[in-house]
Amino acid sequence: MSQTLTAGTAFDAVSLLGFGAKSTEPLPQGNPGEIVIRYGGWSLQELRAKRAPGLMWDQSWHDKYPWSSEKLPSGLYVLRLPIPDSNRKTFDQQEALLLPGEETAHVVLAASALLAIRLSGGDDPLRGDWTHCQEQATAGRRVVLAWVDGRLFVFDYFDGYPFGGVVWLSSARASA
Repeated sequence: MSQTLTAGTAFDAVSLLGFGAKSTEPLPQGNPGEIVIRYGGWSLQELRAKRAPGLMWDQSWHDKYPWSSEKLPSGLYVLRLPIPDSNRKTFDQQEALLLPGEETAHVVLAASALLAIRLSGGDDPLRGDWTHCQEQATAGRRVVLAWVDGRLFVFDYFDGYPFGGVVWLSSARASA
């Protein structure tokens, strides 16, 4: 099964998530299957605690990992959330599907995009499934995002096991 979005999917995550004012310039439109987000340099911990307490599960297991407090450079990012046909594959097999210039999406970018989509009234691009993120929790386990009972859940899952079709990969690249 392949999942794609229509062209023109763009979200100002900065304003939608309450991190700042809405951009005065229009966001560029993504190609089919792409999501463009304006991200303002917050961490996963800040996102969970300050901006999405009712939309994210209150979890602290990942606070011990440096990646949960990491802040990426502010700017526009283009995500494929998820990469079509990346399910039913190991993490290594999924990464082989990345396009030039892409990397596996950081959890804070994927979470920000999923929350922005939800706040805008959009449909879940994962359709109830999960997506691997770049961050590693423990040896052989990667961070995974999914909607669980209406809230975004951050957990870890095996990266060497092609679990029954529900674990996809998401990618990101900085917009030019």
